[in-house]
Amino acid sequence: MRIRELYLKNFGKFSDRHFCLDDGMQVVYGENEFGKSTLHAFIRAMLFGMERGRGRAAGKDTFSRYEPRENAGYYAGMMRFTCGGRNFRLEREFGRNTRRASLVCEDDGEQLSVEHGDLEMLLGGITPSMFDNTVSVGQLQSMPRQELSEALKNYAANYYETGGGEVDLGGALSELKDRRKAVERSLKEAAEEREKRRQQLLQECSFLERDMERLREEFGEQQRKLEGLEKDGSSTRGDAEKPKLPRGNLCAAGAAGILAGILGFLCSYATDKWMQFAGAGRIAVFAGGIALAGAVLMAIGLYIWLRDRKRQAYEENTWGQAKKKALSEEMGRVQWEMDRVRSEWKEKHIRYENLQEQAEEIEMSDMEKQLRSRHQALLLAREKLEETAAALGQDTSSFLNRHASKIFAEITQGSYRGISVDDKMAVSAWDGVRNVRAEQLSRGTLEQIYFAVRMAAAELLQEEPMPVILDDAFAFYDGKRLESTLKWLSRQERQVIIFTCHNREEEILERLWKAPDVEPVP
Repeated sequence: MRIRELYLKNFGKFSDRHFCLDDGMQVVYGENEFGKSTLHAFIRAMLFGMERGRGRAAGKDTFSRYEPRENAGYYAGMMRFTCGGRNFRLEREFGRNTRRASLVCEDDGEQLSVEHGDLEMLLGGITPSMFDNTVSVGQLQSMPRQELSEALKNYAANYYETGGGEVDLGGALSELKDRRKAVERSLKEAAEEREKRRQQLLQECSFLERDMERLREEFGEQQRKLEGLEKDGSSTRGDAEKPKLPRGNLCAAGAAGILAGILGFLCSYATDKWMQFAGAGRIAVFAGGIALAGAVLMAIGLYIWLRDRKRQAYEENTWGQAKKKALSEEMGRVQWEMDRVRSEWKEKHIRYENLQEQAEEIEMSDMEKQLRSRHQALLLAREKLEETAAALGQDTSSFLNRHASKIFAEITQGSYRGISVDDKMAVSAWDGVRNVRAEQLSRGTLEQIYFAVRMAAAELLQEEPMPVILDDAFAFYDGKRLESTLKWLSRQERQVIIFTCHNREEEILERLWKAPDVEPVP
């Protein structure tokens, strides 16, 4: 790919500005605040678009940083480039409310669709992350990020597993992670539902416990009532509770008759004794009459008294039978109530035990079992995929290290013979005697290692060679290593765009172009 023209219609500090670029190496020189980083950001935005951040991030994102200073509502640009021997014109609008992209082949007028992936296809499938970690080097951003390691793993999977097919290990791992989280959420919901059912059973058990306690109290109350009735039944056999029945006039008359009879006999006896002493005949007749009257009154009184006693005995007997019958009926009712309470308590107790057993032994549903099996399968798949990615990553790392070591050895003019970069992007350098850790290296040497890794990764990962864009990337290079780096770049079949605020790059390139052993580069 070659960028031929940049037209910043309204982007950052530029408005209606054209920049024409050539093949090969070129230097865009400008002092601070000239807009070099703006041009760099514009190229990236044209290739991959530019999304506006949300929330607090919106105030510091790329969109806000390069929003036009004047006429902010019109935020747009155009790029002309050559790819695969064909010329294209790409136009974009980045406005807050208006976003549009247009891609046209200027050779035949064919209209292509950015939304449907035509631009991505022209660029060989390069992603913004891959672009940022290989050929696009921003100010003080030479160190590749972890995304480059993921891209290398993907490349390894493509090469070793499918011979170049589309395999995205990072995406596959991310997809497995998302699926695992979804299954875990479903498992959590199923477990919560199962716990909810268990709590419902336990709550019903609690209700039953209260009902059983109430029935126990009711049974005790009925039992005490029955005991009281039994005591009442036993007291009816004595006289303590017998009613005091009135004897009436008959009883009194009988008693008076008996008393009068006794008095008559006593009077007759006294008269008889007196008659014997006095010898009077009339008085004897009178005494006999009194005795006879006393006997009659006594007989009548006795009859009346016996009749009253018989009536009283009859009434007492009738009362006792009625009371016994009432007690018997009441005791029967109490006993029936106790039987009912006992039966109801037993029924609730059986229900309580069943619910307790169900709550303790509540099992997972078939769906939850399937989810658990799927969760285990996803964990196993992720584990195996990570193992595979690690193995393939080692093979790719070896290739990358070999290629990057050649670049680094040339840049350092043989001071170092090789470099080693692990999957965490940790680096060390081999000077022929020992491995030197990153923290023991100068900042300039580290920058050169990162540059070598980026360039090696670009050759490995990019189907379509992309322009190398270096934005003040050589600030920590000394003159010799900068010259070696530019010399290596001049031999690459890539467009190289160097943004700088120094004259060193231009002077070195002019000297190289004049050298007889270096082919001139426009």
